[in-house]
Amino acid sequence: MRNPSWKDKVRYWFDNLMSKGTLSLIVLLAAITFVVIAIAGIIVALLPEVEGAGVLSSMWLSLMHAIDAGTIAGDSGGFLFMLVMSVVTLCGLFITSMLIGVIGAGLEDKMNSLRKGRSQVLERNHVILLGFNENALNILRELIVANENHKDAVVVVMDNQDKSEMEDSIAQRIGDTRTTRIICRTGSMDNLGDVGICSPHTCRSIIVNAEDDFMSVKAILACATVLENSGNRDAYITALIHSEENVEAARIAGKGRVEVFFFQNSIARIMAHTCRQPGMSSVFTNLLSFDGDEIYVEHISAMTGKTMEEVNLYFPKSTVIGLVQGGVPRLNPPMSTRIGADDKLILIAEDDGVSVPESQPASVNKGLFAPTTPSSSAIQKTLVLGCNDLLQQVVAELDCYLAPASSVVIAAPEEVIRDCELPSQGQLKNLAVEIKTCDISQRANLEELLAARPDNVLILSGLEGDDQESDSRTLLLLLQLRDIASKTGAKFSVTSEMRCVENQELARVTKVTDFVVSSNITALMMTQISQAREQFDILNDLLSDDGSELYMKDAARYVQPGQSVDFYTLGAAATRYGEIAVGYKKLRGEGEFDIVLNPPKSSSVVLGKGDSVILLAEN
Repeated sequence: MRNPSWKDKVRYWFDNLMSKGTLSLIVLLAAITFVVIAIAGIIVALLPEVEGAGVLSSMWLSLMHAIDAGTIAGDSGGFLFMLVMSVVTLCGLFITSMLIGVIGAGLEDKMNSLRKGRSQVLERNHVILLGFNENALNILRELIVANENHKDAVVVVMDNQDKSEMEDSIAQRIGDTRTTRIICRTGSMDNLGDVGICSPHTCRSIIVNAEDDFMSVKAILACATVLENSGNRDAYITALIHSEENVEAARIAGKGRVEVFFFQNSIARIMAHTCRQPGMSSVFTNLLSFDGDEIYVEHISAMTGKTMEEVNLYFPKSTVIGLVQGGVPRLNPPMSTRIGADDKLILIAEDDGVSVPESQPASVNKGLFAPTTPSSSAIQKTLVLGCNDLLQQVVAELDCYLAPASSVVIAAPEEVIRDCELPSQGQLKNLAVEIKTCDISQRANLEELLAARPDNVLILSGLEGDDQESDSRTLLLLLQLRDIASKTGAKFSVTSEMRCVENQELARVTKVTDFVVSSNITALMMTQISQAREQFDILNDLLSDDGSELYMKDAARYVQPGQSVDFYTLGAAATRYGEIAVGYKKLRGEGEFDIVLNPPKSSSVVLGKGDSVILLAEN
C-alpha cells in the first residue's frame, strides 16, 4: 500500500474537521476570513491610492468590504485596488453564504437532537418515572395533584418511545399539568448512561414502571447503581412487579434502596372486598388519591400519654388509625395502647399540618349506642364472569371473608378457562366452587346464570385484546346485566374490573354498583410510596390479610337507626369492638350510595337500614 500523499493528508484533516460539527466549521470560516482580509490589508497598504494608511486600517477596510457587498459601489482608485477589493467582496459573499448555511444546519441538527430527547436534565428534587404506558399516565395525574402545593415541581419521564409522541400523549390525555412540569426523554431504563440523563444524583425518588418483570429488575439494578455512584443517599426507588416469584430478585437488585410493589395480591384483595361490600373500591381510591383525604404520619406531642380509645375525641378534622412505634407502623392497635413521647400518629386528614388537636376531648352521647352484638358473616352466592390472572387470588380472598356454605360460580368460554389457573376446591374452607364453560356474551347464557339468584356479580377483564377492547366487552356485559335485572326484578350487586379510567364514565350509565380499575389503584399506590417512603409499610399493612383491614358493617351494630348522631359518637361506639370508624356509606337510591370518609367529627348524620360504617378492624 502506497504512503498517503500530502493531498490525502489535507483531505483527511479536512474530513476530521468537518465531522466535528457546527462550531469547528464556524472557526474554519473565521480563519479563512482573517487570512483573506490580512492578505488584502497588506496589499492595499502598499498601494499609492491609500498612501499613509497602516496595515490595520487597510485590514479594517477589507473587512468592511467582506461583510458588506454594497461598500464596493462607493470605491474609487486604481485597477489593482479595485481588483483586490472585488476579490475580498466576492470572498465575503461566499463565506457569508456558507456561514448562514452552517448556522442553519447546526440549528436544525440541534433541534433534531432535542426532539430525540437525549439532552441532559438539570433539575433538582424531581421525580423520575421510567416507563411510559397507560399506568404511567395515571401516575402522572396523581403526581400533578400531589404537587399542587409546590410552585415548580418536576417529573422526568423516560422510555424507549419517541419524545414527541410521549409529549403529545400527555397533552391529549392529561392536558393541564398545573404547577408540575413534565420533561420527556428517550432512552432505555436499564442503561446506566440513559438513566444518567435524567439527573438521578439530584432526584427525590425514582418510579420503575416497566411492563415486564425482567426489565423491572434490570432497571432497578441500573437505578440503584447510579444512585450509589452519584452519592445520592436520600433518593429511593418504587418498583412495580407483576409476578410474586420476582419480588425477592427485585429487592436484591435494589440494594436496600427499593420498595417493591407486587400489585396482584393487593388488587385481588380490593376486588374481593368490593365484590361483597359494594363501595369499597371508592374507599381505597379516596384514601390513596391525593385529591381528598389521605394517610399522613405526624408527631403530635400533645397526644403523649393518651390511649387509642381517647385520641380521636381530640381531633375535629382528622381520624387517627394507628401509630408508628420504633419506625414500625401499627394499624388499629389495642384501644388501651398509650401513645409514647416518640410515637408518631397515622392519620387520615385533608392535608399534612391540619391535624390540630383540641385542648379537651369532645363529649359523646352514649345513649345513642346500639347494644353490642357479635360480628357475623352472611352466606352469599357470587357469580364471576370472565377469567384472568387475578381469579385464583380473588376466590381465595372471598373464602377468607364469606361464611361457610357460601358459593362461587365461575363462568367463561372454554378457551379462556383453559388458559386460566383455577382455584382448587381442596384449598378452600368456606366456598363451594363451580365452573361453567359458556359464551358469557350470549344473553341466554347470562339469563341462565342469573336464574340462580346470585347476591354478587363480579366481571373480570379478559386476558385477550388490548385495554380498550377488553373494556368494550365489559361494557356490553354490563348493559346486558342491567337489562336482565330490570326485566326479571333480580337484585344483585355488580362489581366490574375496568382497565382504563376513562371508561368509568361510560360504565356509570349501566348503573354498575362499583368499579375496580386495577391500573388506577396500582398508580395511586405507587405515587403514594414515591412521595413518602414510609407509606409502603403502612399500605402493605393495610392491604395484608394479617392484622386490621377496612370493612363495611351494618350501622345498626353501632348506633340506633334513624337517630341523628355525630361522628365523635359513632367513632366511640366502634371502639367498644376494638375498631376505628373512618367513614360511612349512606344509601340514596336503588344500587346508589354515597361514600363519606373522615367527615367533620361534629357533623351529624342519620343512618338507617342498609347504611354502613366504614371501619378499620381485625375481622
